[in-house]
Amino acid sequence: MPKMSLPVALRMALKQHVMSSDIQEDDELRGIVDKLEDLQEKVEKVKRKALENRQRR
Repeated sequence: MPKMSLPVALRMALKQHVMSSDIQEDDELRGIVDKLEDLQEKVEKVKRKALENRQRR
C-alpha cells in the first residue's frame, strides 16, 4: 500500500462520510476540503525540496 499524506487521508475519509450520508456537503465542509488541498500542495512542495536536497549530497 503506497504511503498517503495526512491531508489526502483526511480528504478521503471526509468523502467517504459524505457518500455514506454521515455528514452533508455544505460550505463548511467545502472550506475544510479546500484547506486540506492547500496543505497537500505544501506537503508536496516540502517533499520535492527534501528529495532535491537528498540528491545533491
